[in-house]
Amino acid sequence: MPYTDMSSWRYDASKWKRRAVPVAMIKLLKTVEDPVQLLDFIRPMMMDKERVVHQGLGWFLRETWKKYPVQVESFLLVWKDSSPRLIFQYATEKMTPENKARLKKAGKKN
Repeated sequence: MPYTDMSSWRYDASKWKRRAVPVAMIKLLKTVEDPVQLLDFIRPMMMDKERVVHQGLGWFLRETWKKYPVQVESFLLVWKDSSPRLIFQYATEKMTPENKARLKKAGKKN
């Protein structure tokens, strides 16, 4: 089944169906040469309100980062100030402290 068959799942009422989209795409990482299409596919999900969806997205981004760090870091930089923190927590857990700091949400300075 091509990942594009899950297009409607990204907007489904079931949080579990939405979570299944990025989780199912992890297997695709073995066969793709460029993750840009996959990252574009999950883009509409980056503002989802459900914790389980955040976990699935973070897991997918972490696994994608292992193979394509430059592309994932560029993707995350776009979302760092607007997407839920949990996505970033999962996505960056294998990164160096320096990379994590660069991808942290901009906060108020004291």
